[in-house]
Amino acid sequence: MKRLVYALLLVIFAASCGKNGWYINVDNTAWEISTDTQTGWPCFLDDVNVSIIQKKKDNSHFSTLNGTFIVDGHRVDVLADGGSVRMTRTFSHLKNSNNRNYKSLSPLAPDPLGGSIWACMKDTDFIFYHFLEDGSCRKGVFKNAPHKEGIPYGWEMSSPAYTVDGSHFASANDKGHFFGNSFLKLETMAVPFVSAPGSTEGSSSLKGTFWNYRTNGYPGFILFTSATDFTRILVSSPTAFDVLTGSYRVKGNSVEFITEATELCRTCPISNGQFTYLEKTYSIMLF
Repeated sequence: MKRLVYALLLVIFAASCGKNGWYINVDNTAWEISTDTQTGWPCFLDDVNVSIIQKKKDNSHFSTLNGTFIVDGHRVDVLADGGSVRMTRTFSHLKNSNNRNYKSLSPLAPDPLGGSIWACMKDTDFIFYHFLEDGSCRKGVFKNAPHKEGIPYGWEMSSPAYTVDGSHFASANDKGHFFGNSFLKLETMAVPFVSAPGSTEGSSSLKGTFWNYRTNGYPGFILFTSATDFTRILVSSPTAFDVLTGSYRVKGNSVEFITEATELCRTCPISNGQFTYLEKTYSIMLF
């Protein structure tokens, strides 16, 4: 009789666990896994939607995949931007297909925030946030980055008000949590940290200016994040973008770009609100 009661209790307990059964619940969680060259962050936004961030450890290349997931016993199946990933749940861990544990992450306040850029791809749109040192924010959205026929494309710029309280982020249209200087997990997507200037002190004629890459293909830009630092982002596919960071100097009517790779260093004349860097022409844009 005792065995029967015990068995019934186990059935009731398992049923009460719902879809998760005995396994860990991945809803509303974030994880990390790394190799020698790259880091990955699966972010389960709720009980259906997921974002997966992959980046090279030198911060030169990012991909952001968005989609849905389902759990079936120990399996976690993700379908994101045309690709699929299978993960495995245990009683205490989430593992990848090679049986390596993901590291569970908790929200953490970013440091520093002033001058930093955070960016991602979402539903073929390229989105970035630039947090200025005065506490304001600039948001850029390039709609329809692949330029699909019949769908409008181009930049939409805004300056949304926002608040940050510890790790918590809130604006008129978004809310979520920072995970340090790794990514910002919003309700609809996860946005990786891309760059921050080495110093926010000083001023220059280019500091804070945004220069759009003039192209009929995937978009890009150069943003002078401080008096001495710049970040260049070039979108390379519907899910990925490349990043170049370095320093600069203003020399009369020219700007000198200085990077760790000497072959990318150039001095570029500025004329009529334009300059050409590495055979790509950029035009100044105002928010």
